[in-house]
Amino acid sequence: MTLSPLELHSEPYGSTGNIGDNFRRLLGAPTLDPLQTVIREAVQNIADAARPGTGPGILIRLRTLADAQREILRRFILAEVPEEPGSSAVISAFREAERAVVLEICDFGTVGLGGPTRSDRIPVGTEQTNFIDFLRNIGTARDTEQGGGTYGFGKVALYRASACSTIIVDTLPDGAGTDGRRLMACHVGRSFERPENGMRRRFTGRHWWGVRDPEDGVADPVTGAAAATMASHLGLPERDPGMSGTSIMILGFQPDDDDLMATGNRIIETLLWNFWPRMMRDAPAKHRFTCRVMVEDKELPLPAPEDLAPFDLLCKAMSAARARAGNDVRRIESQRPQKFLGTLAIEKGLRRPRRHLTADEDIRLIPEQMHHIALMRPVELVVKYLEGNPLPDARLEWAGVFIASEEEEVEQAFADSEPPAHDDWVPDNLPRGNEKRYVNIALKRLREVAAEMGMEPVSPRSGDTSGPSLARLAGRLGAVLENVGGDGAGRRRGSGGSGGGRPSRARASRPVFQRLEAGNGDRIAVFLTEVTQDTRRSGLRLVASASVAVEGATLGSADDTVGRPDVLSVRWLDGEAETAGNTFDLAGREGRFEIRIRVPDDCAVTTDADVLSEAGT
Repeated sequence: MTLSPLELHSEPYGSTGNIGDNFRRLLGAPTLDPLQTVIREAVQNIADAARPGTGPGILIRLRTLADAQREILRRFILAEVPEEPGSSAVISAFREAERAVVLEICDFGTVGLGGPTRSDRIPVGTEQTNFIDFLRNIGTARDTEQGGGTYGFGKVALYRASACSTIIVDTLPDGAGTDGRRLMACHVGRSFERPENGMRRRFTGRHWWGVRDPEDGVADPVTGAAAATMASHLGLPERDPGMSGTSIMILGFQPDDDDLMATGNRIIETLLWNFWPRMMRDAPAKHRFTCRVMVEDKELPLPAPEDLAPFDLLCKAMSAARARAGNDVRRIESQRPQKFLGTLAIEKGLRRPRRHLTADEDIRLIPEQMHHIALMRPVELVVKYLEGNPLPDARLEWAGVFIASEEEEVEQAFADSEPPAHDDWVPDNLPRGNEKRYVNIALKRLREVAAEMGMEPVSPRSGDTSGPSLARLAGRLGAVLENVGGDGAGRRRGSGGSGGGRPSRARASRPVFQRLEAGNGDRIAVFLTEVTQDTRRSGLRLVASASVAVEGATLGSADDTVGRPDVLSVRWLDGEAETAGNTFDLAGREGRFEIRIRVPDDCAVTTDADVLSEAGT
């Protein structure tokens, strides 16, 4: 097919005015750098564009245009340049540059940009207006239930990421067939004016390249086979008739590093940091993202969040928050008015070694020791991380997840509190009333919890000659050992009640740290477990084991260079019986038992407790 050059249309001011230069200011002042902002905003828009019940496919590709592709741009896409000197200069510079780097953000299995192409020509009964909302209108309110944000603001980040403030949009609307393919280029620059018929005709600074309507000169997208051919010549992804979605090419993307591979890894880190809940293996089908990142022609490995620290800990908290049951799950509520505001889940565990995706530690997103609560609405997109106190032992860490309530009034309050960049909850964005109160109360409760983490809950006991240092260590042990690992059989804080009756077999609860004592120059950690017998009282022996929690080791193992903890004794509190060593003969007894463990220097210890029956199990 013979290509025809696209035609330029520069938007004039209407008789009632236009938004003009302020378009670039709509994003506000994001707290993130340009790369993080454009990835966040673009992927949030993809989330809102997903087909009902199906998670989207996402491809983010950073590449250098081939000579033939640059020629297509010069001759057929950007053949005309705007009159405004600034716009003309940056676009011409991109066209003539020796190297043209582009960032492509593509989605598949989404609704695409369908509907009318003109904001002033919408047929009666039209419901879908995605094309004009994205390419014509500014700041259109979201119409996706519990969506990621205000549809339209995200596109500002796309223009900001371009050295020439220009993007190319290729879209196949859902159900449109091959004839529905659309392609258009867009630029946002400064407003300008020119004399015309004795008047000063003013222009907003927005420009489109497409097919000009002979009646009014407005450019509409090139469509059908012509759009598909032009997209193919530019190297954009092919789209079969059923592969609906949108590809956005950001022209003149300026990576922070000349090494595009380093920028590709930053993109992976940004995806994980902001969208790991949607990338989990067990994410609900309607939410799950299937992501790919490419640099030039090479696809980069993108780890599952469950396999990469500290996202593994966040994923455990996320699963608990979704189920509203787990090691430490709390309801965040307002009392006046009475309202459920959301679910907070916290997990603690060993700090696993980091796999650094970004070489420059100054711009890394992933902390060396996790001590944050991920805040999100039910759409499960991370809004921000609320930082709390780290655990005193740097070999352990904690992570929290807060999911706001799905109730419409509460969810809307959190959504409306977000600035245009969707990277915070700001109660002052809301008018006085219940909605503002909900967000304020939730943030206050969450800050309190985050501040309490890692604090020293244990004070010196009277007569304790070991002094404050021992009390401090006891506080730290109590803080770090609670729920370490997250898979024990001990009592768990959850949202539901507990059943009655005896278990099918005798068992011991997960030991919980109580205090630290000093004796004969040793430090002794005291844990509490509770033994429950079955109806036959078959539990014969309680056996305790101790292990060291060290960096790079799993629970139950330790480096040979680290001293081994010893179980000194097991004591039955309800009957005042005690035995030396790690085994207590139960003979059918049950109740509370203290386990005393000698703690090696500079270590945290954990312990397990098992009940053996007559069968030896």
